[in-house]
Amino acid sequence: MSEITHEAAQRLAMLLTASIKSVVFYPSAHPAVRQPLQELCEILERMFGEKSEIHLGVVEGIFFLENHLFVSPNSSVAELADRLSGKGVDAFTLFPGITLDDLFHFASLFARRDITAEQMTAELERIGIRTIRLGIDELVYGDSAEGDGLAPSKTYLDALNAIRGTMSEIENGRIPDSGLINAVVDDMVSLAIKDHTTLLGLAMIKNYDNYTFNHSVNVGILSLSLSAFLGRERGFLRDINTAGLLHDIGKTRIDKGILNKPGKLSAEEYEEMKKHAEKGAEIVRGMRDINPAVGDAVLGHHIRRNRTGYPEWARDMDFGEMTEIVAVADCYDAITTLRAYSLPVLPKVALDIMRRTSGTSLDGDLVKQFEKMMGDYPVGTLVRLNTNEIALVVRPHPMESSIPGVKVIMGADGKSLEKPRLVSLVNESGAHRVTIVATVDPVMKNVDVGRYFAA
Repeated sequence: MSEITHEAAQRLAMLLTASIKSVVFYPSAHPAVRQPLQELCEILERMFGEKSEIHLGVVEGIFFLENHLFVSPNSSVAELADRLSGKGVDAFTLFPGITLDDLFHFASLFARRDITAEQMTAELERIGIRTIRLGIDELVYGDSAEGDGLAPSKTYLDALNAIRGTMSEIENGRIPDSGLINAVVDDMVSLAIKDHTTLLGLAMIKNYDNYTFNHSVNVGILSLSLSAFLGRERGFLRDINTAGLLHDIGKTRIDKGILNKPGKLSAEEYEEMKKHAEKGAEIVRGMRDINPAVGDAVLGHHIRRNRTGYPEWARDMDFGEMTEIVAVADCYDAITTLRAYSLPVLPKVALDIMRRTSGTSLDGDLVKQFEKMMGDYPVGTLVRLNTNEIALVVRPHPMESSIPGVKVIMGADGKSLEKPRLVSLVNESGAHRVTIVATVDPVMKNVDVGRYFAA
């Protein structure tokens, strides 16, 4: 069973926007209305082959469809998000059996400026439409909230929103307000102090289209998790999390043609790209309520352990542990992520690569501690059990790294489970009830690992 693709999710949003606009001017039989609605029906029919319900809406200003987040939406998706927010509709749910007429009535109601969300619900019931319902019965992006009211997935979304807002301010020529970053850092640190593994799985959320945003949040999570694992105090955790989130902030001042180039950079382009570290440090040092040590970590995250990195003029500076931790986190997320110029590697392979760079690019002791934190089967690893089921490692075991927590996502017959289930590999006495027999390449199973952490 294949997953809903990001492209299909975006196409659905664009068609819905087009339909809402066209119903104002044309009747349902007009091609300008009927064609996008017909394609909408076809896309939904394919999606319902994978899902029993389709959820879409806006969270913290970001449009989502199931596990797909549109942090940098195109104009049509941004318009749909604005329409949802303007209507006071946080989300709505679509069900199998939806027809072209159902979608036409829904688009027509949405296009009316004189109708509220509550009135839309009443009107849908009056017409007898049961395939569209405003709201979501269960939280799509989140885990049940922790005792202090924090939900890890919601916190991840807040972090994405904070990074997007901060970068937008810089691109508009303003010194960014640190308020958004500091607020989300407080939440992330509170979660990490309670359990350093809480956020680890979310760092497996990868979005090629929004690489800079997701990478920044993931490096923030990995830096924070490692520091919490090492037992660092709260002040250090706040600073290291901030440094991870902002480590690539200088890329906002790099030419977009260079930043988004699909192939290898020329020597001149690479020299320009290298400036993002010092440009980032300059930005961070201009922000209020940010520890100067954060600016140092941003400046030195590519300096390398043996000081052969960049910026060259800063090689003799005394960079501390914070810089080294961000470098480890940056390396791990980068090599486990698909990018225009490189394929991703499996988590376990990534750790092997990092081990080989110990003492040169990365701090060897920190790499060892990072490996210890991630365990024998790092979070995000797909594994085959001795039951022939396929499972995803969702968190390292707190005491024994060879016995991680896993979520079974495919049955012994090779079919995806509609509702993945958590499985304990050992019984109460510590004896193995199920064992891992091999790791599995997610690409070979057509599995998007990140969606299981976003859901």
